[in-house]
Amino acid sequence: MNLRALRLFREIVLLGSLNEAAKRLNTSTSAASRLIVNLEQDLNLTLFSRANRRLLLTEDGDIFYRSIMHTLDGLDEIPVLAGDIRRRTREWLSVVTAAPLANGLVSPALAQLQREGYDFRCSVSVETRFDIESKVAARAYNLGLISLPVENSIIRLEPVPILKARVGVVLPRGHSLAAKDVVALSEIMHEPLIGLRPGQRWRDRMDELLGRTGIQPKLWIETNATPLVVSMVRAGLGISLIDRISAGLLPEGDQAVFRPLREEYWITYASLHPEGMRFALSERFLDALATAIEHKRAGDPACARDLALL
Repeated sequence: MNLRALRLFREIVLLGSLNEAAKRLNTSTSAASRLIVNLEQDLNLTLFSRANRRLLLTEDGDIFYRSIMHTLDGLDEIPVLAGDIRRRTREWLSVVTAAPLANGLVSPALAQLQREGYDFRCSVSVETRFDIESKVAARAYNLGLISLPVENSIIRLEPVPILKARVGVVLPRGHSLAAKDVVALSEIMHEPLIGLRPGQRWRDRMDELLGRTGIQPKLWIETNATPLVVSMVRAGLGISLIDRISAGLLPEGDQAVFRPLREEYWITYASLHPEGMRFALSERFLDALATAIEHKRAGDPACARDLALL
């Protein structure tokens, strides 16, 4: 179906004149007349009666116009919609991640982008691991941030490793182990432990690491939120096993401190992308994330020890 002919048909109905409709569409009257004849042949309908050199809507033409007028109006919106999409891909960043990564990675990266003077808008969502993977694959977000490995092997994603974070212990600042540079797993086995509930990724890691000591650990507080674990440590309720990113960057003066394990274990973090073309703003965001981490490493020897860009 010739869209130009359909638009011409609408203009004839609205303006009441073939000549005026042809001028509106920047074409000749003879070319416009041929378009209408071809349209009637394609539709097998007589849209206009030709009386006294005027085009008057037939009953079929009137019904056809009323049936397609909203569709034709919608076609006119396509350039506007395309412009909105172009602006959104250039100016709108959408990130999905887990709560601790929103604090430890997303916030520093957004602050860096702001310092660099980028004009953009952003949405940051916190979801479960399953939802992060599935929603990025469905292109509901520009990118996701998650620890590897990706769990759902059926979903087609492009993970890009960006950072390694060392595993350690989060302690109240006044705890006796806080005076050490590194802490051995055996030293925390009889401490009051706080952790995530069974089945959550960091609880599985914690059970695996502590299980290597041969001693059955006992968690006296379990929760479903990593930020709450760190908050409870700050309150002096116990200690926890976690990596530096999940624990937060813990600036000097924080009531909680991070001490790496003597036995070196690292967690790899990655950006998740849907298959195909990546958004330019997503790449700028990842560059800003790397810059923010490098600045933190340069100014904090502990972060230089515990974080490594890939």
